[in-house]
Amino acid sequence: MEIAGIVAEYSPFHNGHLYQIQQTNFQTHCDAIVAVMSGNFSQRGQATITDKFTRTKMALLNGVDLVLELPVPIATASAEFFAQGAISIFEQSNVISLLSFGSECGNISLLNEIANIFTCEQDCIDILIKKYLKQGLSYPRARQQALIAHLDPKHTDTTHSLIEVLQSPNNILGIEYLKALKNFHSSIVPFTLKREGAHYHDSSISGSIASATAIRHSLYTGSNCYTSSMPLSASTLLDHDSLPSMEKLSAFLHFRLMFSKVEELYATWDIPGDLIHTFVKQIQTAPSYAELVNRCTSKTYTKSTVQRSLLRLLLELKSQDMFHPSSAIKVPYIRVLGCRKTKTQLLKALTQNACVPVITNLNKQYSTLTPIAKQWIDYEIKASKLYAYLTNQPQLATSDFTQPFIIL
Repeated sequence: MEIAGIVAEYSPFHNGHLYQIQQTNFQTHCDAIVAVMSGNFSQRGQATITDKFTRTKMALLNGVDLVLELPVPIATASAEFFAQGAISIFEQSNVISLLSFGSECGNISLLNEIANIFTCEQDCIDILIKKYLKQGLSYPRARQQALIAHLDPKHTDTTHSLIEVLQSPNNILGIEYLKALKNFHSSIVPFTLKREGAHYHDSSISGSIASATAIRHSLYTGSNCYTSSMPLSASTLLDHDSLPSMEKLSAFLHFRLMFSKVEELYATWDIPGDLIHTFVKQIQTAPSYAELVNRCTSKTYTKSTVQRSLLRLLLELKSQDMFHPSSAIKVPYIRVLGCRKTKTQLLKALTQNACVPVITNLNKQYSTLTPIAKQWIDYEIKASKLYAYLTNQPQLATSDFTQPFIIL
Protein backbone atom coordinates (compact mmCIF):
# COMPACT_ATOMS: atom_id res chain seq x y z
CA MET A 1 0.00 0.00 0.00
CA GLU A 2 1.06 3.57 -0.73
CA ILE A 3 0.36 5.66 2.35
CA ALA A 4 0.84 9.44 2.23
CA GLY A 5 1.66 11.49 5.30
CA ILE A 6 0.61 15.12 5.85
CA VAL A 7 1.73 17.38 8.70
CA ALA A 8 -0.96 19.85 9.70
CA GLU A 9 -2.54 22.03 12.37
CA TYR A 10 -6.05 22.29 10.86
CA SER A 11 -6.77 25.38 12.97
CA PRO A 12 -9.32 25.23 11.48
CA PHE A 13 -9.64 22.75 8.60
CA HIS A 14 -10.37 24.77 5.44
CA ASN A 15 -10.70 24.43 1.68
CA GLY A 16 -6.95 24.76 1.16
CA HIS A 17 -6.45 21.66 3.30
CA LEU A 18 -9.18 19.87 1.36
CA TYR A 19 -7.44 20.81 -1.90
CA GLN A 20 -4.16 19.34 -0.63
CA ILE A 21 -5.85 16.06 0.30
CA GLN A 22 -7.69 15.80 -3.01
CA GLN A 23 -4.59 16.62 -5.08
CA THR A 24 -2.42 14.25 -3.05
CA ASN A 25 -4.88 11.45 -3.76
CA PHE A 26 -5.14 12.41 -7.44
CA GLN A 27 -1.46 12.98 -8.20
CA THR A 28 0.14 10.22 -6.10
CA HIS A 29 -2.63 7.58 -6.38
CA CYS A 30 -2.03 6.79 -2.72
CA ASP A 31 -4.24 4.29 -0.91
CA ALA A 32 -4.65 6.31 2.29
CA ILE A 33 -3.66 9.57 3.98
CA VAL A 34 -2.29 9.85 7.51
CA ALA A 35 -2.15 13.28 9.15
CA VAL A 36 0.15 14.15 12.02
CA MET A 37 -1.74 17.01 13.63
CA SER A 38 -0.81 19.47 16.38
CA GLY A 39 -2.75 19.06 19.62
CA ASN A 40 -4.31 22.04 21.39
CA PHE A 41 -1.53 24.55 20.68
CA SER A 42 0.03 25.64 17.40
CA GLN A 43 3.53 26.37 16.19
CA ARG A 44 2.85 30.08 16.68
CA GLY A 45 2.54 29.41 20.40
CA GLN A 46 -1.20 30.07 20.38
CA ALA A 47 -4.17 27.94 21.35
CA THR A 48 -5.79 26.28 18.33
CA ILE A 49 -9.17 27.62 17.29
CA THR A 50 -10.91 24.50 18.56
CA ASP A 51 -9.77 21.44 20.49
CA LYS A 52 -7.81 18.55 18.96
CA PHE A 53 -10.66 16.05 19.01
CA THR A 54 -13.00 18.40 17.15
CA ARG A 55 -10.29 19.10 14.60
CA THR A 56 -9.72 15.36 14.27
CA LYS A 57 -13.38 15.01 13.28
CA MET A 58 -12.95 17.78 10.71
CA ALA A 59 -10.04 15.92 9.15
CA LEU A 60 -11.71 12.50 9.11
CA LEU A 61 -14.86 13.94 7.53
CA ASN A 62 -12.82 15.44 4.71
CA GLY A 63 -10.50 12.73 3.43
CA VAL A 64 -7.91 12.01 6.11
CA ASP A 65 -7.93 8.33 7.06
CA LEU A 66 -5.89 8.35 10.25
CA VAL A 67 -5.01 11.26 12.58
CA LEU A 68 -1.97 11.10 14.85
CA GLU A 69 -1.01 13.68 17.45
CA LEU A 70 2.08 15.87 17.25
CA PRO A 71 3.03 16.29 20.94
CA VAL A 72 2.92 19.79 22.39
CA PRO A 73 6.70 20.16 22.91
CA ILE A 74 7.16 19.68 19.16
CA ALA A 75 3.91 21.26 17.95
CA THR A 76 4.99 24.52 19.58
CA ALA A 77 8.63 24.38 18.50
CA SER A 78 10.61 26.21 15.83
CA ALA A 79 10.40 24.96 12.24
CA GLU A 80 13.44 22.69 12.56
CA PHE A 81 12.24 20.85 15.67
CA PHE A 82 8.63 20.87 14.45
CA ALA A 83 9.69 19.12 11.22
CA GLN A 84 12.04 16.67 12.96
CA GLY A 85 9.33 15.59 15.39
CA ALA A 86 6.68 15.16 12.72
CA ILE A 87 8.97 13.22 10.38
CA SER A 88 10.13 11.03 13.28
CA ILE A 89 6.52 9.93 13.81
CA PHE A 90 6.13 9.02 10.14
CA GLU A 91 9.52 7.29 10.09
CA GLN A 92 8.89 5.29 13.26
CA SER A 93 5.39 4.29 12.09
CA ASN A 94 6.93 2.13 9.32
CA VAL A 95 3.76 2.53 7.25
CA ILE A 96 4.31 5.89 5.48
CA SER A 97 5.80 5.84 1.98
CA LEU A 98 5.06 9.41 0.80
CA LEU A 99 5.22 12.87 2.38
CA SER A 100 2.88 15.52 0.98
CA PHE A 101 3.33 19.19 1.88
CA GLY A 102 2.33 22.55 0.47
CA SER A 103 4.84 25.19 -0.60
CA GLU A 104 4.75 28.60 -2.21
CA CYS A 105 7.21 27.60 -4.95
CA GLY A 106 5.83 24.12 -5.69
CA ASN A 107 9.28 23.02 -6.87
CA ILE A 108 10.56 19.93 -5.06
CA SER A 109 13.93 20.04 -6.88
CA LEU A 110 14.63 23.60 -5.77
CA LEU A 111 13.59 22.87 -2.18
CA ASN A 112 15.78 19.75 -2.19
CA GLU A 113 18.73 21.77 -3.46
CA ILE A 114 18.46 24.15 -0.51
CA ALA A 115 17.92 21.27 1.93
CA ASN A 116 21.08 19.61 0.60
CA ILE A 117 23.08 22.79 1.10
CA PHE A 118 21.91 23.12 4.70
CA THR A 119 22.46 19.41 5.37
CA CYS A 120 25.84 18.89 3.70
CA GLU A 121 27.38 22.24 4.57
CA GLN A 122 25.67 22.79 7.92
CA ASP A 123 28.83 23.61 9.91
CA CYS A 124 29.81 26.47 7.61
CA ILE A 125 26.29 27.86 7.51
CA ASP A 126 25.90 27.56 11.30
CA ILE A 127 28.99 29.74 11.77
CA LEU A 128 27.48 32.37 9.48
CA ILE A 129 24.09 32.16 11.18
CA LYS A 130 25.71 32.82 14.58
CA LYS A 131 27.52 35.79 13.07
CA TYR A 132 24.29 37.37 11.85
CA LEU A 133 22.41 36.53 15.05
CA LYS A 134 25.05 38.51 16.97
CA GLN A 135 24.28 41.44 14.68
CA GLY A 136 20.69 41.40 15.97
CA LEU A 137 18.96 39.66 13.08
CA SER A 138 16.08 37.26 13.71
CA TYR A 139 16.84 33.59 13.08
CA PRO A 140 14.94 33.50 9.73
CA ARG A 141 16.82 36.59 8.48
CA ALA A 142 20.14 35.30 9.81
CA ARG A 143 19.63 31.99 8.00
CA GLN A 144 18.77 33.82 4.79
CA GLN A 145 21.84 36.04 5.02
CA ALA A 146 24.00 33.03 5.84
CA LEU A 147 22.87 31.28 2.67
CA ILE A 148 23.59 34.40 0.60
CA ALA A 149 27.09 34.69 2.07
CA HIS A 150 27.74 30.98 1.62
CA LEU A 151 26.58 30.78 -1.99
CA ASP A 152 27.90 34.06 -3.34
CA PRO A 153 29.92 34.05 -5.51
CA LYS A 154 29.96 30.24 -5.90
CA HIS A 155 26.40 30.06 -7.25
CA THR A 156 25.73 33.57 -8.51
CA ASP A 157 23.16 32.44 -11.09
CA THR A 158 21.01 30.54 -8.60
CA THR A 159 21.48 32.57 -5.41
CA HIS A 160 18.58 34.93 -6.10
CA SER A 161 16.00 32.18 -6.67
CA LEU A 162 17.19 30.26 -3.61
CA ILE A 163 16.92 33.32 -1.39
CA GLU A 164 13.42 34.09 -2.66
CA VAL A 165 12.34 30.63 -1.55
CA LEU A 166 13.51 31.36 2.00
CA GLN A 167 11.16 34.33 2.26
CA SER A 168 8.01 32.18 2.40
CA PRO A 169 6.92 30.21 5.50
CA ASN A 170 5.66 27.05 3.80
CA ASN A 171 8.83 26.83 1.70
CA ILE A 172 10.91 27.10 4.88
CA LEU A 173 8.92 24.37 6.60
CA GLY A 174 9.15 22.20 3.49
CA ILE A 175 12.94 22.56 3.50
CA GLU A 176 12.97 21.46 7.14
CA TYR A 177 10.88 18.38 6.25
CA LEU A 178 13.38 17.49 3.53
CA LYS A 179 16.31 18.03 5.91
CA ALA A 180 14.65 15.76 8.47
CA LEU A 181 14.11 13.03 5.86
CA LYS A 182 17.80 13.20 4.97
CA ASN A 183 18.90 13.17 8.62
CA PHE A 184 16.78 10.07 9.29
CA HIS A 185 18.06 8.45 6.04
CA SER A 186 14.40 7.93 5.29
CA SER A 187 12.94 6.07 2.32
CA ILE A 188 9.82 8.26 2.45
CA VAL A 189 9.40 10.06 -0.89
CA PRO A 190 8.61 13.81 -0.66
CA PHE A 191 5.93 15.43 -2.80
CA THR A 192 4.96 19.11 -2.81
CA LEU A 193 1.93 21.01 -4.03
CA LYS A 194 2.07 24.68 -4.96
CA ARG A 195 0.02 26.64 -2.45
CA GLU A 196 -3.15 27.99 -4.04
CA GLY A 197 -5.28 30.99 -3.09
CA ALA A 198 -4.47 33.22 -0.15
CA HIS A 199 -1.02 33.87 1.27
CA TYR A 200 -0.15 32.30 4.61
CA HIS A 201 -0.36 35.65 6.45
CA ASP A 202 -3.39 37.11 4.63
CA SER A 203 -5.95 38.38 7.15
CA SER A 204 -8.87 38.91 4.77
CA ILE A 205 -11.11 36.45 2.93
CA SER A 206 -11.65 37.05 -0.77
CA GLY A 207 -12.25 33.62 -2.25
CA SER A 208 -13.02 29.97 -1.59
CA ILE A 209 -9.46 29.33 -0.38
CA ALA A 210 -8.46 31.60 2.49
CA SER A 211 -5.64 31.42 5.01
CA ALA A 212 -6.27 29.95 8.44
CA THR A 213 -5.20 33.36 9.79
CA ALA A 214 -8.05 35.08 7.92
CA ILE A 215 -10.58 32.48 9.03
CA ARG A 216 -9.58 32.86 12.67
CA HIS A 217 -9.80 36.65 12.32
CA SER A 218 -13.30 36.27 10.92
CA LEU A 219 -14.33 34.09 13.85
CA TYR A 220 -12.97 36.47 16.48
CA THR A 221 -14.61 39.50 14.88
CA GLY A 222 -18.01 37.81 14.73
CA SER A 223 -18.17 37.63 10.95
CA ASN A 224 -19.48 34.52 9.20
CA CYS A 225 -17.65 35.10 5.90
CA TYR A 226 -15.30 32.23 6.79
CA THR A 227 -18.01 29.70 5.86
CA SER A 228 -17.23 30.11 2.15
CA SER A 229 -13.65 29.01 2.82
CA MET A 230 -14.41 25.85 4.79
CA PRO A 231 -16.17 22.56 4.03
CA LEU A 232 -19.62 22.63 5.62
CA SER A 233 -18.81 19.50 7.63
CA ALA A 234 -15.93 21.39 9.25
CA SER A 235 -17.47 24.83 9.74
CA THR A 236 -20.53 23.41 11.53
CA LEU A 237 -18.21 21.93 14.18
CA LEU A 238 -16.87 25.32 15.24
CA ASP A 239 -18.12 26.67 18.57
CA HIS A 240 -18.27 30.48 18.65
CA ASP A 241 -18.80 30.44 22.41
CA SER A 242 -15.57 28.55 23.14
CA LEU A 243 -12.92 30.47 21.22
CA PRO A 244 -9.65 30.50 23.19
CA SER A 245 -8.51 33.72 24.86
CA MET A 246 -4.74 34.05 25.14
CA GLU A 247 -5.20 37.07 27.39
CA LYS A 248 -6.17 34.69 30.17
CA LEU A 249 -2.51 33.61 30.31
CA SER A 250 -1.47 36.96 31.75
CA ALA A 251 -1.97 36.10 35.44
CA PHE A 252 -0.24 32.72 35.02
CA LEU A 253 2.76 34.38 33.37
CA HIS A 254 3.00 37.01 36.11
CA PHE A 255 3.12 34.28 38.73
CA ARG A 256 5.57 32.06 36.81
CA LEU A 257 8.02 34.82 35.94
CA MET A 258 7.91 36.76 39.20
CA PHE A 259 8.00 33.87 41.68
CA SER A 260 10.13 31.20 39.97
CA LYS A 261 13.81 30.83 40.68
CA VAL A 262 15.93 32.18 37.86
CA GLU A 263 17.71 28.83 37.36
CA GLU A 264 14.30 27.17 36.85
CA LEU A 265 13.44 29.63 34.09
CA TYR A 266 16.81 29.14 32.39
CA ALA A 267 16.30 25.36 32.46
CA THR A 268 13.32 25.73 30.07
CA TRP A 269 13.92 24.05 26.72
CA ASP A 270 14.82 26.09 23.63
CA ILE A 271 14.51 29.62 25.00
CA PRO A 272 17.49 32.01 24.64
CA GLY A 273 18.72 33.33 27.97
CA ASP A 274 18.47 36.98 26.96
CA LEU A 275 14.81 36.49 26.01
CA ILE A 276 14.05 35.06 29.46
CA HIS A 277 15.77 38.12 30.94
CA THR A 278 13.51 40.34 28.83
CA PHE A 279 10.42 38.43 30.01
CA VAL A 280 11.36 38.88 33.67
CA LYS A 281 11.96 42.59 33.15
CA GLN A 282 8.83 43.34 31.11
CA ILE A 283 6.34 41.25 33.09
CA GLN A 284 6.58 43.69 35.99
CA THR A 285 4.84 46.47 34.09
CA ALA A 286 3.15 44.81 31.10
CA PRO A 287 -0.62 45.21 31.66
CA SER A 288 -1.68 42.32 29.41
CA TYR A 289 -0.51 39.25 27.54
CA ALA A 290 -0.68 41.07 24.20
CA GLU A 291 1.41 43.95 25.54
CA LEU A 292 4.01 41.56 26.97
CA VAL A 293 4.30 39.84 23.58
CA ASN A 294 4.60 43.20 21.79
CA ARG A 295 7.28 44.48 24.16
CA CYS A 296 9.38 41.33 23.79
CA THR A 297 9.08 41.08 20.00
CA SER A 298 12.11 42.55 18.24
CA LYS A 299 14.37 42.29 15.20
CA THR A 300 15.98 39.33 16.91
CA TYR A 301 12.89 37.53 18.21
CA THR A 302 9.72 37.26 16.15
CA LYS A 303 6.23 37.35 17.63
CA SER A 304 5.89 33.60 17.12
CA THR A 305 9.19 32.96 18.90
CA VAL A 306 8.04 35.06 21.86
CA GLN A 307 4.66 33.32 22.06
CA ARG A 308 6.22 29.85 21.80
CA SER A 309 8.70 30.71 24.53
CA LEU A 310 6.03 32.02 26.91
CA LEU A 311 4.03 28.84 26.43
CA ARG A 312 7.11 26.69 27.15
CA LEU A 313 7.59 28.61 30.39
CA LEU A 314 4.00 27.92 31.44
CA LEU A 315 4.27 24.24 30.59
CA GLU A 316 7.63 24.12 32.43
CA LEU A 317 9.14 22.27 29.49
CA LYS A 318 12.60 21.31 30.74
CA SER A 319 15.65 20.85 28.56
CA GLN A 320 16.56 17.64 30.41
CA ASP A 321 13.33 15.99 29.21
CA MET A 322 14.12 16.58 25.54
CA PHE A 323 16.69 14.76 23.45
CA HIS A 324 20.28 15.87 23.20
CA PRO A 325 20.57 18.96 20.96
CA SER A 326 23.20 17.29 18.76
CA SER A 327 20.81 14.52 17.72
CA ALA A 328 17.51 14.63 15.86
CA ILE A 329 14.30 14.90 17.84
CA LYS A 330 12.41 11.61 18.03
CA VAL A 331 8.93 11.42 19.51
CA PRO A 332 8.92 8.46 21.96
CA TYR A 333 5.42 7.23 21.09
CA ILE A 334 2.69 7.51 18.45
CA ARG A 335 -0.71 8.62 19.68
CA VAL A 336 -3.86 7.95 17.63
CA LEU A 337 -6.54 10.66 17.75
CA GLY A 338 -8.90 9.22 15.16
CA CYS A 339 -9.47 6.76 12.32
CA ARG A 340 -12.05 6.29 9.58
CA LYS A 341 -14.15 3.14 9.92
CA THR A 342 -13.16 2.01 6.46
CA LYS A 343 -9.44 2.22 7.29
CA THR A 344 -9.16 0.23 10.51
CA GLN A 345 -6.72 -2.07 8.68
CA LEU A 346 -4.38 0.90 8.43
CA LEU A 347 -4.56 1.31 12.21
CA LYS A 348 -3.84 -2.39 12.59
CA ALA A 349 -0.82 -2.10 10.31
CA LEU A 350 0.43 0.85 12.37
CA THR A 351 0.20 -1.04 15.67
CA GLN A 352 1.98 -4.05 14.15
CA ASN A 353 4.80 -2.19 12.42
CA ALA A 354 5.61 0.86 14.55
CA CYS A 355 8.91 0.76 16.43
CA VAL A 356 7.59 2.90 19.32
CA PRO A 357 4.45 2.38 21.46
CA VAL A 358 1.17 3.20 19.70
CA ILE A 359 -1.29 4.81 22.13
CA THR A 360 -4.99 4.28 21.41
CA ASN A 361 -6.24 4.41 25.00
CA LEU A 362 -4.14 6.59 27.28
CA ASN A 363 -6.16 5.67 30.35
CA LYS A 364 -5.16 2.02 29.95
CA GLN A 365 -1.69 2.48 28.49
CA TYR A 366 -0.18 5.30 30.56
CA SER A 367 1.30 2.98 33.18
CA THR A 368 3.03 0.89 30.50
CA LEU A 369 4.92 3.79 28.91
CA THR A 370 8.63 4.49 29.30
CA PRO A 371 9.67 7.31 31.66
CA ILE A 372 10.47 9.66 28.78
CA ALA A 373 7.16 8.91 27.07
CA LYS A 374 5.31 9.58 30.33
CA GLN A 375 7.09 12.91 30.66
CA TRP A 376 6.01 13.96 27.17
CA ILE A 377 2.46 12.82 27.87
CA ASP A 378 2.49 14.79 31.13
CA TYR A 379 3.25 17.93 29.13
CA GLU A 380 0.30 17.05 26.90
CA ILE A 381 -2.00 16.66 29.91
CA LYS A 382 -0.85 20.00 31.28
CA ALA A 383 -1.48 21.62 27.89
CA SER A 384 -5.02 20.19 27.81
CA LYS A 385 -5.74 21.66 31.23
CA LEU A 386 -4.45 25.03 30.11
CA TYR A 387 -6.52 24.86 26.92
CA ALA A 388 -9.64 23.98 28.91
CA TYR A 389 -9.11 27.14 30.97
CA LEU A 390 -8.53 29.35 27.91
CA THR A 391 -11.75 28.13 26.27
CA ASN A 392 -14.01 27.89 29.34
CA GLN A 393 -14.49 24.17 28.69
CA PRO A 394 -13.60 22.40 31.96
CA GLN A 395 -14.51 19.00 30.51
CA LEU A 396 -11.46 19.21 28.25
CA ALA A 397 -9.08 19.26 31.23
CA THR A 398 -9.26 15.46 31.54
CA SER A 399 -10.05 14.69 27.90
CA ASP A 400 -6.70 12.96 27.31
CA PHE A 401 -7.93 10.18 29.59
CA THR A 402 -11.70 10.33 29.06
CA GLN A 403 -11.98 10.89 25.29
CA PRO A 404 -11.49 7.67 23.28
CA PHE A 405 -9.91 7.98 19.87
CA ILE A 406 -12.52 8.94 17.30
CA ILE A 407 -13.91 6.55 14.70
CA LEU A 408 -16.04 8.03 11.89
